[in-house]
Amino acid sequence: MLQTQFAERIKTPTLPREIAPGTFWFGCCLEVQQPPKVLHNHNSSYLLIGDTATVLVDTGMPYGWAQLRSELQTVLNGRPLDYVFPTHPEAPHMGNIGALLELYPRMKLAGDLRNYHLYYPHAQDRFLTMRPEESLDLGGRRLQAVTAVIHDIPNTLWGYEPDQRILFVSDAYPYTHEHEAHQCGLTSEELPEEIRPEDTSVVIGFALNWVRHVDTDLVMTRLNAFLESHPVDIIGPAHGGVVTNPKQVTKIFEQGMRRVRG
Repeated sequence: MLQTQFAERIKTPTLPREIAPGTFWFGCCLEVQQPPKVLHNHNSSYLLIGDTATVLVDTGMPYGWAQLRSELQTVLNGRPLDYVFPTHPEAPHMGNIGALLELYPRMKLAGDLRNYHLYYPHAQDRFLTMRPEESLDLGGRRLQAVTAVIHDIPNTLWGYEPDQRILFVSDAYPYTHEHEAHQCGLTSEELPEEIRPEDTSVVIGFALNWVRHVDTDLVMTRLNAFLESHPVDIIGPAHGGVVTNPKQVTKIFEQGMRRVRG
């Protein structure tokens, strides 16, 4: 029995993990005390590798820098990091930009960069401001900046990779998971138990506090319209595992918002 359990744990996917050809999921979870349980909340980032350029979507928290640096260099295998696309200026999403600017001296910062000059005044010549629907050409693929339907602050952007139909949604689609289950590298469909609306409450309640004051029907109308015009097979949240069943998890996310709104 013990040998079987050990073998199963060895087979459990770990991060970084290639979730689609040339698209890698990095993560360093934050433990959240919810007695009697210890929950994990992802701080995920995503690397896209094209024929001519690479881009990192979000950077994770500063406490995960040593892990991110080592794993990023391993996956890049000698290639440079050409762009960082932070979804918005908050620690889980841009906390390692300073270290990345130093590690990759030719790297550019791309996205809605309002206020970033206050953090990195010395690097403004490396800023590439992007507006919704503009794209980074990576060679054979692209990352498109799109308006965030669900956002933390006004200059949040989502990233969309249209060829592989991957959507990077920042603070949207969050969910926690149990520490003891060794679930950090599992996708939504690989978890031993289905995601529940209450699993979304920690992040929605803190990062998306505005849902308490907004009509959920209006939010979902906008989100469903967006998903119609930007079809997705994979969703990459910053604070949840990779979502491989978007339609089902969209419904759970909606239920989670309604639960927080009360």
